[in-house]
Amino acid sequence: MRIGLISDTHDNMQNIRKAVSLFSNKNVSLVIHAGDIVSPEAVEAFQGVKLIAVLGNNDLEINGLTNAFDKIGGQLKGEFCEMEHDDLFFAIYHGTNSRKKELLIRSGRYNVVVCGHTHKMQYKKFGRTLVINPGTANGWFFGYNATAAIFDTQSREPEFLNF
Repeated sequence: MRIGLISDTHDNMQNIRKAVSLFSNKNVSLVIHAGDIVSPEAVEAFQGVKLIAVLGNNDLEINGLTNAFDKIGGQLKGEFCEMEHDDLFFAIYHGTNSRKKELLIRSGRYNVVVCGHTHKMQYKKFGRTLVINPGTANGWFFGYNATAAIFDTQSREPEFLNF
């Protein structure tokens, strides 16, 4: 299974559309958003992909976001989400609290921890846990390029995308 990973879109509609197109062209089955979507309109730009997301520190309009997820058939899981795909146990957390993030990583409970918040791409291994931060799909904060990733559950490797 190929899973799209995206975070920190911060209402950049143009880049959301680019990411959705890339995910579609690369046969992604599911997209995980690690928070900081910001507005309901940004959620609606993900129409056409299966979207699961957690809240980030800038996702303040909870009712509007929830309604937008319902409208596109997506799932907004709150601040934290656990899921299983292809015998891999995932944790998704925006990363607002770095101590909480480190505890998730060091727990040994998860095969994959997906996070965002720092706007920096990251791929590291801690014990049996892979930690993946797809960076920022917004792209303009701190001079970073717009990025996302695709995680292949068979190879257990991410492919980072610049757009």
